[in-house]
Amino acid sequence: MTPQDISQLLMVGVPDNNDLSHLRELSPGGVVLFGRNAGTPQQVRRLTRQINDAVTQNGAPLPLIAIDQEGGRVQRLTDGFTAIPPMRELAQSGAGAVRLMAANVAAELRAVGINVNFAPVCDVQTHKEDTVIGNRAFATDAITVSSLAAEYVRGAQPTVLCVAKHFPGHGSVGVDSHVALPTDSSTRKELGEPLLPFRATIGAGIGGVMIGHIALPNIDDSGAPASLSHEIVTNILRRQLNFDGLIFTDDLDMKALPQHAAGEVAVRALQAGSDQLLFCHDIQKAFVARDAIMQALENRVLDKPQIEASLARIAKVKAKFAA
Repeated sequence: MTPQDISQLLMVGVPDNNDLSHLRELSPGGVVLFGRNAGTPQQVRRLTRQINDAVTQNGAPLPLIAIDQEGGRVQRLTDGFTAIPPMRELAQSGAGAVRLMAANVAAELRAVGINVNFAPVCDVQTHKEDTVIGNRAFATDAITVSSLAAEYVRGAQPTVLCVAKHFPGHGSVGVDSHVALPTDSSTRKELGEPLLPFRATIGAGIGGVMIGHIALPNIDDSGAPASLSHEIVTNILRRQLNFDGLIFTDDLDMKALPQHAAGEVAVRALQAGSDQLLFCHDIQKAFVARDAIMQALENRVLDKPQIEASLARIAKVKAKFAA
């Protein structure tokens, strides 16, 4: 397995000056854009063409190009793009409005060369001290979130890959995983309700799920965050929920995870069962991760057939959305 093969497991950010030199060197499987990279539709389209050229110049396949274009306070592209209300607000207009907005957002993204949207939010906001999800969630009850998240997928995924987040649910904790590791004390029985929206989107055919950095000690007593937990990623998402699409980590730069051990974190995320590892802000961590993954394969710390299965899933998604 070559370094270029391993790079397919990585999704990386672009700095605010849109310097793409690291993409030429790394040839990652995916690239994620932020507001720092935004511009008019014409400028974004020019940037995505340049990204494709940079990633493929050494013979690598076209990348997945992703963004968080949820709406409300999480809308990366605004100049010349539809203003998307928060999902809680849009939900008041009903399922048809959600599906239509999802289709419109997907069409705008595809037109500028973006083929993955990190949406819909499947979290059910139930914690009174929650500050990170809030009105990003469709509702405060799992049934409504399930119905509307599924409608979102039906509207958007004919055009771009949708990614449900943040598995197994970030709405029942009061800590932001950008700054610390939240802990959810749910038991397996109690986890059933937060999982309903993810079940619904899987039933609607969603192609991607993002794993959150949330510890669930009553599910995995090791204390590992969901993103590094084989029990949560493989046993629950893959086996219990029968999800066969792409599994993305949330950003591995977030402070919920150890900040000094990019290689170790990357290997553990793959052992847990993820397919694509996000390094959104520090590109050097992606290079460290690639080297650590190569070493782990050589030392048989990582299972080669499992990595080959991840690469096959990535290739399948690219054949549909990155062509």
